[in-house]
Amino acid sequence: MKAKSNRKRSFLSSFALYLARFPFFLIFLNQTPIYSVNPIPVSLMNPVLAVQEDKGILRLISITPGNGKTGLIYTSTQDKGIPVFRKQNLILFRTSKELSLLNLSNSKSKTIKGSSDAYPGNSGFLKDKSVLLFSRKNGERWETILYDYDREKELKSLPGYQPFLSFDQKTIVLVGNEVRYSEHGEDSLRVPIHKYSIDSGELKTLAWIETDKEKLQITDVYAMSEDQFLVKVATEKENRLYKLPSLTGELVKLAIPFYAPLPITDPKEQVNISIGPEGKLLTFTERSDGKLGNIVIIDTKTKQRYDSSFVGCFPVIKNGSVYFLGDPEFVKSSKDRDYRPYNNFTLYELDFKKDKIRAITPISGKVELLQE
Repeated sequence: MKAKSNRKRSFLSSFALYLARFPFFLIFLNQTPIYSVNPIPVSLMNPVLAVQEDKGILRLISITPGNGKTGLIYTSTQDKGIPVFRKQNLILFRTSKELSLLNLSNSKSKTIKGSSDAYPGNSGFLKDKSVLLFSRKNGERWETILYDYDREKELKSLPGYQPFLSFDQKTIVLVGNEVRYSEHGEDSLRVPIHKYSIDSGELKTLAWIETDKEKLQITDVYAMSEDQFLVKVATEKENRLYKLPSLTGELVKLAIPFYAPLPITDPKEQVNISIGPEGKLLTFTERSDGKLGNIVIIDTKTKQRYDSSFVGCFPVIKNGSVYFLGDPEFVKSSKDRDYRPYNNFTLYELDFKKDKIRAITPISGKVELLQE
């Protein structure tokens, strides 16, 4: 697959932080980490979280958007493990052997049972329950596990991977396992998109997508609302979001790009996707092949697309704002400029309606903003 993303060029790619490719290369925990004495109270400060690597040291830091003040949450050597999700004082790590859950309140960690050869997917935790989600290989098939980390017990196994938890915490959508289907004497490979109700336990297939004839790889699925679902597709030329055209379990063709400028004369990738609370705002980096990428914001309620003038990566939506990482040397460059690696990172706040940015603070080393 030739499709590329900024995430692959980041330092976390070498550690195999979430990618839409399999298998993953993982790092083994073998040294004692250092913990901050007073964890940052997220509920009070609403910080932006970043994973930072600088001179062989890995840190999870919080950044207060108002004044740029940084706080240390966790630090260790690079080979200690990668933080991938946070819920209050809990951090989910991926190591070379399994998933590990660290409690910052008492500095104790415990292994997630049955998580060998696992990755956490899109959604790490249920907010009001002691349950987390992760996917793993079971033979040649993928399954998603609902795991009670207080009781250390598996609650449910769902067929598929890359689970996305709805904003109301009632449903999970996921990419099902590819199957070979024969129709009128002609074989094809198809991938189902599933929806699981947490309350009723019902598993429903929303649609089937044919993959081999179009040479598609279905990498992610997102639930924007009760009747709007998006799928992320990788081809030899691009990664792009498409609207799922039917929710009745039938075979569909992905022909409606998600808020792409029409007509599409220059296919562009949409990567580093982040969705805000309630699905109102969605942001991503969009770029042409071999070019720099600019930050784009979609307001799903007003159905407006905002193309910013700024080059950046790893945008996240928090506190009703959009934050992203950029290199001061070319954050204001044209998105048509040939790609170049980032040498310096600064956290920016984007006022997308006015197309203005505010520099919050520079961050040393290599950085990626953490999705919560």
